[in-house]
Amino acid sequence: MTELPPGAALAEMPGFSAPAWDEAHRLAELRSYGILDTPPERDFDEVVQFAAQLCAAPIAVVNLIDQDRQFFKAEIGLSLRETPLDVSICAHAILQPDLFVVPDTTRDPRFAANPLVTGAPHLRFYAGALLETAEGLPLGTLCVLDYVARPEGLTPEQAFGLQILARQVMAQLELRRALAMREASERRFRVLADAMPQMVWSTLPDGSHDYYNARWYEFTGVPFGSTDGAGWNGMFHPDDQARAWARWRHSLESGEPYEIEYRLRRADGVYRWTLGRALPVRDAEGRIERWFGTCTDIEDIKATEDALRRSEERLRLALSAAEMVGTFIWDVRADRIAADPGFARLFSVAPEALAAGVSIAALEPAVHPEDALRLRARIRAALQGERGFEAEYRLRQRDGGLRWVVARGRCEGDAAGQVSELRGVIMDITERKLAEEGQELLARELSHRIKNIFTVIGGMISLSSSGATPEVRGFAQVLRRRLQALAVAHDYVRPEAAGAAPGGGTTLRGLLATLLAPYGGEESGRLRLMGDDVPVGVKAATSLALILHELATNAAKYGALSREAGHVAITLERRGERLGLTWQERGGPEVAGPPERRGFGTILAERGSLQLGGRVAQDWDRAGLTLRLEVPLARLAG
Repeated sequence: MTELPPGAALAEMPGFSAPAWDEAHRLAELRSYGILDTPPERDFDEVVQFAAQLCAAPIAVVNLIDQDRQFFKAEIGLSLRETPLDVSICAHAILQPDLFVVPDTTRDPRFAANPLVTGAPHLRFYAGALLETAEGLPLGTLCVLDYVARPEGLTPEQAFGLQILARQVMAQLELRRALAMREASERRFRVLADAMPQMVWSTLPDGSHDYYNARWYEFTGVPFGSTDGAGWNGMFHPDDQARAWARWRHSLESGEPYEIEYRLRRADGVYRWTLGRALPVRDAEGRIERWFGTCTDIEDIKATEDALRRSEERLRLALSAAEMVGTFIWDVRADRIAADPGFARLFSVAPEALAAGVSIAALEPAVHPEDALRLRARIRAALQGERGFEAEYRLRQRDGGLRWVVARGRCEGDAAGQVSELRGVIMDITERKLAEEGQELLARELSHRIKNIFTVIGGMISLSSSGATPEVRGFAQVLRRRLQALAVAHDYVRPEAAGAAPGGGTTLRGLLATLLAPYGGEESGRLRLMGDDVPVGVKAATSLALILHELATNAAKYGALSREAGHVAITLERRGERLGLTWQERGGPEVAGPPERRGFGTILAERGSLQLGGRVAQDWDRAGLTLRLEVPLARLAG
C-alpha cells in the first residue's frame, strides 16, 4: 500500500481510502519513462494549449507526481516547472479512479487552506484527467485550472476531450520509452558486436544489408557503408559469387537458416576461406523482421583439414601398398568391428563385409585355438581398465597355413568413463617370427656348446689336480664351483629356463633363487629373499653369479650359514634408476672385523661390481657381515 507524501495528511481527511497500488512500484514505473526534469517539448506543449482552449481555462498542465514534488512537463498560465508536493491538488487527483473535478476550492476542506488558493495565484477551479499506465498505475494528471469557481464543472464534451488528451499524453510517454529502450538495446548490441572476433552483419527482411560491425571493416578495409544493400557480394571471390547469391536467395525465400563457405577478400587483397551464417528474427505472427549473421575466418581450419586429408590419403596408400598391415575400429557397445582391406586379407574375410562391420565372434574362427583364450584375456584386460591393448597370435589361412600377427590399439571412453571403442592396427610378423625361431635355434646350439665347454674345462681341472698337493686340489675345487655357478647362471638366463619370467624374460629374484638353491634355498628358512624384482640380462648374470657365489661360499665356510641357527637376508630395493642389493648375515660366529687378507673371491666380487657399473660397500659388524651393492637398472638388464 502507498505511503502518503509528507505534509499532505490525506489519510486524515473524510472519505479517504488507500489505493490498491504500491507507491514504490508507482515511482519506479514513473522513472522508467525518463521524463522527469526533461526540457519542454512541442508535442506536450500543444496538448496543454489545446486543453486550455477546449476547457476555456487560463491554466493547463501536464503534471507528474514524484516522491516529494510535482513536475510540470508542459504548462500554460503558470510559468513554473515544479512545486512542492504538499501544495499539490494533483496529489489528491491520482488517488481518484476517474476524472477529478473541484468546482470551488474555497468550499472544499481539502484545499481551502492551500497556499495556492488563499494566496497567489488564487486558484478556484480544478479538473484533472489521470495519466495512467496500462497496469493502472497513476503517474500524474492532465489538468486545467481557473481563477474563478465553476459550480457547473466541465461540460460533457470538455470532460470527454480532457480524458482523450490525457490518453494522448500517455501515448507520447510510451513512445518515448520505447524509443529510449530501443536506443539502449541497439547501443548494447553494437558494443557486443564490435567486441566479437567474428564479422557481424544485419539485414532488412528483404536481405538488404544495413549494418556491419567494426571487425568487418577491419578485415575488408572497405569504406564505411560501402557494402550496404547488395554491395557485399562483390567482396567474394569471383568463383564463389553466384553460389553465394543463390544460397542467400534461397534463405530469403524459404526463411531457412543461411550457411555457406566462400572466399572473402581481405584488406591486403588476399582471399581467405570464410564461414557465413545467418538466422532470421521473427515477430509474434512468424514474419521475418530482420536477419542477423556472422562471417568467421576459417582459412587456418581449412588448411588443417587439407593437411589431414592429405595425411589420411598417404596413410591409405601406404596401407594399401603394405598388404600385410591393417587398421580396425571396434564399436564395443554394438559389437561391430569395421576394418580396411589389409585387415580383411589377414583374417581371410571379404573386404566388403568388414567395411560394413561384423561381430567379434565372426572373426574368432580364424584365430589359432591355442591362442584364442590368451587373446580374449588381453581384450578383457584392455576393456576393464588397462585401456592399452597388445597381443601376438596366429591366424589360420584359407590355404591351411598359419601367419603370426601383432595387434596394438587403445580404448576410447565416453563422458561417463565407459569404454566405447577400441581402435588399432594389426601387422603380419610371420617373417620376424621365423627369423626369431632361427636365432633361437642358433642360440640353443651355442648354449649347448658353451655348457660343453664348462664341462670340458671342469674335467680338465679335475684331471690336472689329480695327484696334486692338497693346496692345489683345494684351489681346483673352488674353481670348479665357480664354473658351476657360471653354468647355472647361463642356463637361467636362457629363454627356456624354468625360472624365466612371463613373456620370456628373466629376473634377479629368479637368478638368486637358482644360484642359492645348493645352500638350502628359501624353503629352509636360512635364506630370506625380499623386496623388488627387476629384469636381468645375460651379461649382468655372469658378474652377479660370481659375486653371489663368493658371498654364499664364504657364508657357508665362515659366516652365518656355517651354523644351523644362522641365516642370510637378501633385500632388493628400487631407487629411481638404480637397484640396491643388501646381503646381511646374522646368527653366525661373532665377527672380529674385516679379514686381514683380500682373497681371490673378494677380488672377483669387486671386479664384478665394477663391470656392472655399481658400487659395493661392506660392514663387518660383530653380529655378521652386511654387504651393500648398488647398480644401474639399465646395466642390470643388459
